[in-house]
Amino acid sequence: MKILKRICLMTFAVILLMTSAGTADRYHVLDVALSMLEEGNPFLVRYNKDTGAEIEARFPLGCPYFWGGRHVEKILEPAAPEQESDYYKPDQQYLYGLDCAGYTRWITEQMGYTPHDSISNLLNRNKYKDYVIYKAAKKTGNKRVEELSIGDILCIEHQDGSHHSAMFIGTLLDFGYTTRGLPKELRPYLHYPLLIHATGSSDYYERYRQYLEEKGDTTTLPPYGGVIVTLLDAAPEDTRSRTPAVLDLGAPCFDLEGYHLQVTDLSGEKQTRWIRWREKPAR
Repeated sequence: MKILKRICLMTFAVILLMTSAGTADRYHVLDVALSMLEEGNPFLVRYNKDTGAEIEARFPLGCPYFWGGRHVEKILEPAAPEQESDYYKPDQQYLYGLDCAGYTRWITEQMGYTPHDSISNLLNRNKYKDYVIYKAAKKTGNKRVEELSIGDILCIEHQDGSHHSAMFIGTLLDFGYTTRGLPKELRPYLHYPLLIHATGSSDYYERYRQYLEEKGDTTTLPPYGGVIVTLLDAAPEDTRSRTPAVLDLGAPCFDLEGYHLQVTDLSGEKQTRWIRWREKPAR
């Protein structure tokens, strides 16, 4: 009888494991957003495994960053920026990609909404009041997550007046991580918000520098960054690693299965606003 009971319990456990595989929540917005990460990115790999999705990276090395980039069809083409920044110069040629707003606007359009307005307009306190998630701006960490939905857009005004946008994609727990599987320094942040955005990244710079070198392209410069996932509200001093010190891009990060999980810290920003964009195209 004991043997029969043990067999029944083992059979039930196997069935439970089989039925639970690939049953995590799947979101169309994540299907879209994660497709701009590089092949083998742990968030893309885990999302596919946990949901049963088969989302492929649109670009093997990931979507690069490009100052003023708005056109997905031009990605990886050599191009000169129309405006100047510290890195991007109009008389130089770079690999084309998307900038922060170009990326989040593309996602909202793929979701069936109008591409969201400019970041400066989204930050305007007299506009889009019905789309603002006021409570999310007043909280941090896991408390902030309670106010957010996957796909919400974070709009930032830096101290120098420049702007940035990113998108909330869930937490480490949502991607199947547990405290047991995380490095010790990451365990307190299991329930903290994750962002996906086109931003500075020395990993991207190095990947595409090698890509251009292998192609024998000596006239096109690597991108300043690309689409990455970062951890919001974590303490930078808790990190144990840094991204490669290229240009001014070396940044503190956590080592997550070999992925450089950088930290986004809002404490020094001039202004932030969370937007749940739901504007449909006019018919």
